[in-house]
Amino acid sequence: MNKKTQRVYAIILTVLISIAMIGSGFLGYFVSGSNSPADSASNKAATATAEYQAKKVRIEAMVKQAKLDPGNIALQTALGNEYYDAGVAAEQVAPTETAENYKHAVEAYQNVLKTNKDPNIMVDLATAAFKSGDNDLAEKSFKEALALKPDHLNGLVNYGIFLANVKNDLPGAILQWEKAQSFATSNTEKDDIKALINQAQTALKTTPAANGSSNPNPALNNPTGK
Repeated sequence: MNKKTQRVYAIILTVLISIAMIGSGFLGYFVSGSNSPADSASNKAATATAEYQAKKVRIEAMVKQAKLDPGNIALQTALGNEYYDAGVAAEQVAPTETAENYKHAVEAYQNVLKTNKDPNIMVDLATAAFKSGDNDLAEKSFKEALALKPDHLNGLVNYGIFLANVKNDLPGAILQWEKAQSFATSNTEKDDIKALINQAQTALKTTPAANGSSNPNPALNNPTGK
């Protein structure tokens, strides 16, 4: 699974929790040897923290290189991706740094889009903007990307998540996900998107106000953490 797919499914997993009020999922893991679950969790946290710090070191080196070669589109794209992944990691190990990482990802993607109007970059920018709290930029970028490439799977899925969480527009979100489902090629993608649709439909039945108007349930208005 490539980084862009990982990013979109990370958001999907979060929205499945925030949008569905009828149940919850869990992540299982195996414990081997004499390690206790607490020990494993502690080791995983330590590993995640170390990986995040290593990522920050890589980013620092990339930023220096980008200043020397500002027109390097491949480098700007890689920098945006690195900042984005740092944002994902920071959500777990350094929450206060999360938004800043996503903002820097947006800046790098914007540099790319000055010369390369790539829908993939637009979707990544939109998603990073969404995660940083810049909802106006997120919506604008989602729309621009989907205007250029209406069958962009990640764009459709993430725009639906944006509509559900930020606009509180579950019918609009379902419409985007139904489009995405028609373009999905793997059973895993289809199943994940179907889960989003089913849970949004259930939320609509149990919380009729979730139709684009003000909703009294704050869980449906919480932007992933995305």
